[in-house]
Amino acid sequence: MKICNKAAFAFGVLCAGALTLFALGVIPADWWQWVITIAFAGKLLHVGLSETASQKEASIRQHYKQTAIKLYGKYALVKINLPLILLAVFFGAALFTRFVLTLVTPVSVGVAFCILLTLSVVYSISLDRTICSTIETEMGLPQ
Repeated sequence: MKICNKAAFAFGVLCAGALTLFALGVIPADWWQWVITIAFAGKLLHVGLSETASQKEASIRQHYKQTAIKLYGKYALVKINLPLILLAVFFGAALFTRFVLTLVTPVSVGVAFCILLTLSVVYSISLDRTICSTIETEMGLPQ
């Protein structure tokens, strides 16, 4: 067995180790935690052990920023990282208003933020999928 991507393989083994801890009852886990951990372990082990998947991931990683800027302009990375930016701004403002101004953030603001965050995550994922499929098409990679 040849390891093609050592980092992906190591993280896949780490996720598989978490599954072992789940199975032994050391860490209590719900069904959805099992599913997510199995999915991550499978994806990472596939990339770590498959030469074509490793080459595909390396090619996407190498050309990602250039393709994103080509498709969506110079602010493409802001669009892709929009959920993280929103989280930083919201929690920064919430902490500031809570500890400096001693005001509690209203629930309606929190709900509006959660809706906006969900929409931004969907938008960022769609941009990411478009960028990855464009790279796969241009480089002639298997999809």
